[in-house]
Amino acid sequence: MTLSTRIGGVFLLLACIALPIIIVDYVMVMSGFDGGADPSNAQRAEFAQGAYSALAKGWKVEILAVSLIAAASLIFLNRPSRAGWSVAAVGALITIPMYGIMLGGYGEIFNQPEPNADLYVVLRSMTIPFFYVGQGLMMGGLGLALFQEAMSTGRVLPSWLLMIGGSACAIGGLTFLLLDFGLLDGFMIGAPFALVGFILTALLGARIAGNPA
Repeated sequence: MTLSTRIGGVFLLLACIALPIIIVDYVMVMSGFDGGADPSNAQRAEFAQGAYSALAKGWKVEILAVSLIAAASLIFLNRPSRAGWSVAAVGALITIPMYGIMLGGYGEIFNQPEPNADLYVVLRSMTIPFFYVGQGLMMGGLGLALFQEAMSTGRVLPSWLLMIGGSACAIGGLTFLLLDFGLLDGFMIGAPFALVGFILTALLGARIAGNPA
């Protein structure tokens, strides 16, 4: 059991190091899109086709990172913070099918001589619920897990640090859920909180890997 817990810590560490890098890379790539206030389907598809190679590389790493969070969360179900890890695992598993649509569906569209812009927008719309709900639950679950770790007698990090990480993850998760209900226009407002949350969760993973409680 101790070895499994250490492995879970390594999984969490690797995933939460990779995700901030992917977030920054995605924001940089997408910052090149200038479709105005109401971009057309053709504009969206044209930009996505040009950026697909760069985006696909990030998505391939991202699906591995999200899968590692799911695996780590399942391993940590023996910890007092099991409620948070359960929610995080469910969120990660909801998110994973999205990458099949983006890597497989988008890839096939953009490999055609004349990409179907309308089909691209339909597939893109299909990914949104997976992304918002999955990431909302995953980050919210990580936030709850960190809060529970902070209140645990066997915590491996200072409680104040875990509370900061839990708050950052919770705000990031709430941002995605508000987006799902149409109460926000963009998730960039939650990106700084997600970055902080993942970094501190990576630190938790490192400490669990080295000193499981």
